[in-house]
Amino acid sequence: MRQTEMYYAEPVYRPPSEHASLLIQASVGCSAAAAGRCHFCNSNVFNQTVPQKKFRIRPTEEILEDIVRGRKLYGPQVEKIFLLDSNAMVIKSRELLKIVRQCYEMFPHLKQVSCYACSDDIIRKDPAELTELRQAGLNLVFIGLESGDQQVLDLMNKGATVENQIRAVIKANDAGMRTSVSVILGLGGKKLSEQHAINTGKVITAMNPSYLAALTLMVVPGTVLDYMVKERTFELVTDPLDVLQELHLLITNIETSWPVVFRANHASNYLSLRGNLPEHKEQMLGSISNAIQNPARLKSEYLRGL
Repeated sequence: MRQTEMYYAEPVYRPPSEHASLLIQASVGCSAAAAGRCHFCNSNVFNQTVPQKKFRIRPTEEILEDIVRGRKLYGPQVEKIFLLDSNAMVIKSRELLKIVRQCYEMFPHLKQVSCYACSDDIIRKDPAELTELRQAGLNLVFIGLESGDQQVLDLMNKGATVENQIRAVIKANDAGMRTSVSVILGLGGKKLSEQHAINTGKVITAMNPSYLAALTLMVVPGTVLDYMVKERTFELVTDPLDVLQELHLLITNIETSWPVVFRANHASNYLSLRGNLPEHKEQMLGSISNAIQNPARLKSEYLRGL
């Protein structure tokens, strides 16, 4: 790597909403994938020509140097930074604090530093640590709930309990962080579709995150899920109308006490939907019902993507 270049371990993983953020490679890969978790994830692919990234945390000094390089490359006007890769929250708090503080020192107009976080990594940090990180400027964390149904989580080898997922989001909320939770429509397959939707809605109610994103399952070749589908031990929800029924059931079961910004406009979704809960709940449910009655409104299969 040249002294003027920032380090990136391709491919990088970031939330769609962070497309305009400066990306800082704090960790490489995903610790959950390294443990063989998450059967659906493209971080956990077998029999491929290019090996997956081996999980590691970069030395703090290297990360700090990259932040300085970012300032030289992009100037002081950067407003958002995302710490790569899939769960930078795994980094010890004292080191993470150095990284976050360096971001704000280098970029005086910075408004947000964010990262992915596994529930266990949030739980391992005590409330004072999380509050200090938020005060330093780590003010948004992205958490992949995927499903609020324990049977689905176990089937997909998520390696997390529903209770700990709830506990982690509430803990981050209590520290003053904004939380963005993602769920995957169709993750329970045909067999568990209904309970996946109902229980996920109930868990979102318990979590009350700042943001909620719904994606639709797309099977990545070479994943364990791909083999499960081929071996017919997992039956996909293939009809877009069934996916919409699942989305309708999910939203029906969300009863939030505080506003939640909801988005289902990911490239994987058949229907683009956005609004705030509970304010736009009935309006969004109506849009889903109308789409079910008028399937010509739905995105064509070839236009969907990860």
